Amino acid sequence: MWRSANRIPTVLSARLSQVAETSGLHIATARRILQTLASEGLLAFDSKSKLYTVGPAVYSFAVRGHALFSRRELFMPALDSIARRTQDTVMFSVRSGGEAVCLVRREGAFPIRVMSLAEGSRRPLGAGSGSLAILAFLGGEDRAELLKRCAPLYEHYRLSAAVVAKDLAEARKAGFSFNPGRIIDGVYGIGVPILKDGIAVASVSIASIANRMTPARRQEIVSVIREELSALPGYELPERYSAAATRTKGVA
Repeated sequence: MWRSANRIPTVLSARLSQVAETSGLHIATARRILQTLASEGLLAFDSKSKLYTVGPAVYSFAVRGHALFSRRELFMPALDSIARRTQDTVMFSVRSGGEAVCLVRREGAFPIRVMSLAEGSRRPLGAGSGSLAILAFLGGEDRAELLKRCAPLYEHYRLSAAVVAKDLAEARKAGFSFNPGRIIDGVYGIGVPILKDGIAVASVSIASIANRMTPARRQEIVSVIREELSALPGYELPERYSAAATRTKGVA
């Protein structure tokens, strides 16, 4: 089977019929190979679009070469403390090209868990609070180019480039990102970017149910994240931080 798998073209996304036609494999053989690769996490299948894409396992392997992967233990005490203090789900994501990849997920003690990123999962920059925080604090030219590149992908997350652009402007003004349940109904998120030489390389985000994301609590969460991350050597946080922004953005 693996000799046949080598005949499958290397593409970012494709339908079964495209794979069979390009590789010259019988469609039943191509389907069997694709399903096997998907079961191993090497491919992901979207039942709505019928597209096979690169799976989380491949991205997990790739991100191991990221400079922050080897230093992730440096962030663990802060992530554990944030989860303990907020009692919510905490995620640590890093930039990988035009995507954010979740390296670490920590669960808080609050009994209601939310659907959010799993370790190894990825999203285009701008989709979700963690990736939005990263995109917001890239250089201006990079930010504009990535927004344009990722625009066709946003519809899969119930977003548009216009909505993401508005959220980016608000995040840059506030010093953190806020996702008022845009991707998953009732699941809100806050993201704080981690900077290296003034450019975002990673983020820490919190996901929780809507009634735990009141304006006052958003202010508390951002303060906890900043406090825990501020002691990390070699990294920075945005100088601009508007506590008022957490109060003026009403819960949608």
